[in-house]
Amino acid sequence: MDETTKNRNGAWNRLKVFVGLAALVFAVTLAVVIGNRLSDEALAVLAGAVCGVGAAIPTSLLIVAVSRKRDGETKEQARIAMPPQGAYPPVIVVAPPGGQQRANGWNMLPPSLSAPMQRNFTVVGGTPVDMGGNPYGHYS
Repeated sequence: MDETTKNRNGAWNRLKVFVGLAALVFAVTLAVVIGNRLSDEALAVLAGAVCGVGAAIPTSLLIVAVSRKRDGETKEQARIAMPPQGAYPPVIVVAPPGGQQRANGWNMLPPSLSAPMQRNFTVVGGTPVDMGGNPYGHYS
């Protein structure tokens, strides 16, 4: 390393330390000002929230670590269990609904899923109105 690179790195490190100290002084000053203006009850609520967040952080980190470990194991198992190249995947055929009915004409679907039925609506304060079997409920 030449001399100018060392000077730049040293200046950058001093700037990082200065900015870190300035942020710390700002945070402490802000905490003191807020602490003097808040009531005791508000300070208790704030302290409880800070303690709750502090207690949740390690638990969250443990959950993330365990889930990453499981993901790694799952990927390893999937890599081992992969079929050899050239093998065809299984083929599953699903028949479309409504294509099969019994010989006696009985519809296997419940009435709510079959053809739309005629619907009647009552307007508040009025009489029942026949919609003419329109499934979308628009007036004709």
